[in-house]
Amino acid sequence: MDNNRYEKSPMSIFFENFVLATINKLPEDKTAKLNSIDLSRIFNTETKDWKLVVKQVLHLSETIEIAILDLWYKNQELAAQRNVEYHPNQFAIDFVDNFLKEGSRIDIWPGDSLEEAKKRIKQFQQGDI
Repeated sequence: MDNNRYEKSPMSIFFENFVLATINKLPEDKTAKLNSIDLSRIFNTETKDWKLVVKQVLHLSETIEIAILDLWYKNQELAAQRNVEYHPNQFAIDFVDNFLKEGSRIDIWPGDSLEEAKKRIKQFQQGDI
């Protein structure tokens, strides 16, 4: 991994791991390590759960997990159509980079797009897509 990336934005590594946890691709050893770090003390938060600390510190919305899952499943479908693999780690990096870009529209839900995303996620998880 590019250490310069994390020197510029140290929270990116936690956000990337949050993305991996959301798509259920965070290895158990990393989960254990993140659970052992007292992020609540470091960032002076009341919550102890590392994922909730990341959400609070980065001011992530209540729908961020929906945005992550929706894009993950869409990208997995595109990768399958192209007969390529989109590795979860690369997805996490790409998601964080795109989310943090100026003018990002990730996790913005105009009209009924949030409900549509929820439906797509349910269909993917049930294997209907």
